[in-house]
Amino acid sequence: MADSAAMTRGTLAQTKAANAFLITRGPASLRIGKTALDQADAEDTPWSDPFVLAEKNGAAYRVWETASTYEGHPVRLIVVESSALDQRKGKKLENKRKKEAELLSQEQAQWESRLFSCREDAEQALASLKASLRPRFHRVEASVDEVIRPKKRRGRPKKGAEPEVETRFALRLNAAFDQEAWERARRKAFRFVLVTTVPEEWKGQPMDAKEILKLYKGHISVEMNFAFLKDLFFTDEIYVKKPERVGVLGYLFLLALAIYRVFQRRVRQFITPEQPLKGAGGRKLTRPTGQAIFQLFQYVKVVLLKQPDGQIQRALSQPLTYEQRRILQGLGLDESIYV
Repeated sequence: MADSAAMTRGTLAQTKAANAFLITRGPASLRIGKTALDQADAEDTPWSDPFVLAEKNGAAYRVWETASTYEGHPVRLIVVESSALDQRKGKKLENKRKKEAELLSQEQAQWESRLFSCREDAEQALASLKASLRPRFHRVEASVDEVIRPKKRRGRPKKGAEPEVETRFALRLNAAFDQEAWERARRKAFRFVLVTTVPEEWKGQPMDAKEILKLYKGHISVEMNFAFLKDLFFTDEIYVKKPERVGVLGYLFLLALAIYRVFQRRVRQFITPEQPLKGAGGRKLTRPTGQAIFQLFQYVKVVLLKQPDGQIQRALSQPLTYEQRRILQGLGLDESIYV
């Protein structure tokens, strides 16, 4: 699993040499990805039935698969359509539409105020205008119109003389919002392309487009676990000198992360929607994070009492709450770990 920067000849060659497979999101500039998106927009494209990956409030997906080659390597291209439009993409698309409408309005005002002495000049300007205007979300109709107006003369006209007129030519632009093009652009904004070298069947298990998408969407939960390793609190200053000790410290961080994940998973096994965990602030948690669990034990205090015979007795400053005892019991522990 890798980001779009892994879509290179070198990465594909290294992956193949290691007998591994690659799943990545195709870059927006990838030519075979653009071709796949165009093919997916055809009316006869056999999209899959909609399905969801998350149990609650999850987006619905449709997938369509095709095949291609990249730098001599055969790849599978999976076009994914999500029902949830990325807010940033939606805002960017809307800004482009507004900017295009403003540009067309400016062009319309500029060209309609300009008059040409002959039709040939106006026709040349019209051809140049059509070549320069390539709107995505508007239909533009342009034409050359005759403008008949009084001819301006110096001085005062003679009494009873008929006014002279002259013929000029102007460009007329009519820009209308193209709803079909807008919907087509929005559909493309809902879609992205996954590129993979995973075969259609691996170790007897079918690896269809839906399964590839499930693997790709699942990697975010793994990446989020490494967030604390990038926290400046841990990585800003490391008080070891030798590189090998820095490496050992990194392994200790990974071991701590593994313990943290096992701890979180063990607790989640006995937390259900019917019996949620009451977290800090009274929130009901059905899938508590390790951090939320630790917050419940943040203010547990142990008091050390010195006996007359010199022995030290440990005791809790106050009894554990129901939720604290519930977590300890679920982990096979009790309050004796404190005393």
